Amino acid sequence: MKQVSNILLIIVTLTTCLNMIYFPWELRFVNTKYNYLFVMVLAIILPISAFFWSTLRDTKSVKVIGVIISVCLAIPCFLTFTFAKLDYADITTKGVDYSFEEINRLKVGDESYVLYRTNGGATTSFGLVLRMEKEIALGINAVNVIYSKYKASESSLELTNENQIKMQIQPYDKHGKVEVVVLSI
Repeated sequence: MKQVSNILLIIVTLTTCLNMIYFPWELRFVNTKYNYLFVMVLAIILPISAFFWSTLRDTKSVKVIGVIISVCLAIPCFLTFTFAKLDYADITTKGVDYSFEEINRLKVGDESYVLYRTNGGATTSFGLVLRMEKEIALGINAVNVIYSKYKASESSLELTNENQIKMQIQPYDKHGKVEVVVLSI
């Protein structure tokens, strides 16, 4: 049973860490709400696996340290779970993730170039993120961020040729100009 607790803790910890670190490629579910569900499951399993691991230790001091670590993990995991659950419920009800809303999509071969508008809430400005998404299997996309701009809310995508995408980013305020960005793909 100790071996199971060791393996479980390693897998859950590695999965959590890999989802927190920025890599050029990330794995995301095609259905957005499943990304939030995945985070909620990790937020539940992480402190439980640490507690399970600590209860199977031989020495009392390691058990106590393990329990303290699992309790300390429970607080941020609870907060993460709560916010992810609110977003999950909102997406399930409305069918759209307004914090990361798709506004344009280009299909080039088996890859999709998807433009999203980001919305961090009332105290932040909108932003734009262009991602290359390629479905790999079982409803999971390999995702790579191609371009991002903060303080922007409207843009269009145009495929100029097989190797270039042109973005026309509308001004964020009345004093700005249209910004044209040409990206090699």
